[in-house]
Amino acid sequence: MNNSITNIVIVGRSNVGKSTLYNKLLGRKEAITGEEYGLTRDYQAGRCVLNDIEFNLIDTAGYNIKKSELSKKINYNIQAQVMKADIIFFVVDISTNLTSEDIECWELIRRKKKKIILIANKAELKTVKNYEHQINNFGIAQFIKITALSKNSIPLIYNLIKDKVSKKNKDIKKLEDKDTIRITIVGQPNVGKSTLYNLLYGKNRVITAPISGTTRDSILSSILYRNYNFDLIDTAGLRKKNKISDSVDLASAYYSRKEIRYANCVILVIDALKGLSSQDITLSNYIIKEGRSFLLVFNKWDLIKNQQNEQNKIISKIKEVFFDAKGINILFISSKEEKYKRKVYEAIMEVYKKWNKKIGTSKLNRWFSSIWEASSNQKIPRSLKFKYIAQNKIRPPTFNIYHNKNSKVPKVAKRYIINRIREKFGFEGIPIRINLMTSKNPFDKKK
Repeated sequence: MNNSITNIVIVGRSNVGKSTLYNKLLGRKEAITGEEYGLTRDYQAGRCVLNDIEFNLIDTAGYNIKKSELSKKINYNIQAQVMKADIIFFVVDISTNLTSEDIECWELIRRKKKKIILIANKAELKTVKNYEHQINNFGIAQFIKITALSKNSIPLIYNLIKDKVSKKNKDIKKLEDKDTIRITIVGQPNVGKSTLYNLLYGKNRVITAPISGTTRDSILSSILYRNYNFDLIDTAGLRKKNKISDSVDLASAYYSRKEIRYANCVILVIDALKGLSSQDITLSNYIIKEGRSFLLVFNKWDLIKNQQNEQNKIISKIKEVFFDAKGINILFISSKEEKYKRKVYEAIMEVYKKWNKKIGTSKLNRWFSSIWEASSNQKIPRSLKFKYIAQNKIRPPTFNIYHNKNSKVPKVAKRYIINRIREKFGFEGIPIRINLMTSKNPFDKKK
């Protein structure tokens, strides 16, 4: 997110349509929406472009007056974002009575002496005529009545803010995308994903709590570390399919898997006290299938007794399970301890470089012609001849191999080639894709 342009922060109590408005202005579904009270817990931030203007748009959780520890953390986060705001969108539900939370939230932002625009949402409902007079209670000059679900709300908001925010800079997206490593943190609920996210970010960016499912949305933040730009994404805990009980869990799972597909590097966090589960293995196979670079992080390692014995057991089991990403990078950490921050970043950069590695065609073919001579007991039909090899893609490393058979090549042969490529060229722990092709040598210029 660009810090040199206007910050607009969306504030209000729960269930007034803040996340719906956020998604509508961004033009894409980034925040989970629904009827459940207090659905949003962490703030979301994105760069918004409307016609010739652009601004940083921040969606906050619903302000509330509950006395729980989680509520206190949520309200603290809201206040922190309000302090950074140039403009505040104060959203209320105009189809019903104002609540004590509406009033307290208004008092909070009013005292900060920021530019406030009142947005009266749900203006399409029939009950509006009974409650719209309440807008006058706020004594605010600038307000609009909208339906956040409708695209017609966008020009109304644009006309209200067009003279107050930055003009569009065409070069910003290029700058933001340059040399950026996108890291997605995934895992089951309560394994410490958000704590690890805060460790890497350098401060408490996302709310952590002992209750299961604290994080609902996928949260993105950008930081600079050792001349690399990192986009950090914290995701909701992924549950087993038979334990996904409602639309919120379903939406959270969808966004979590989407972030895996878009990631450069995926960190799978595992509770070291519980060990590697079948669900972790299923999720790992999904990450490998998507071709992402990959780290396994065993968190809460400080709570483990006989650490060396446990580490040996874990490594042994992983060697048996992850045959499609042999040599996978494993870290044993406590995400509450600052000393592990550098260790995690170094591991990310290492696997990222492997994931982007390109091997020259001539070097590949000189090596490829010799691997069968060194092999033993291959169980490959003698009539099968592998002729040529070329790496045609990176991210993940992908190789085209040309052979003389129209029939299927045995899986044992394909796996043997992948393992030899991994060992020879340093692709340990990286998914490798092989395309087996029965055409002529593409590098032979003779007809």
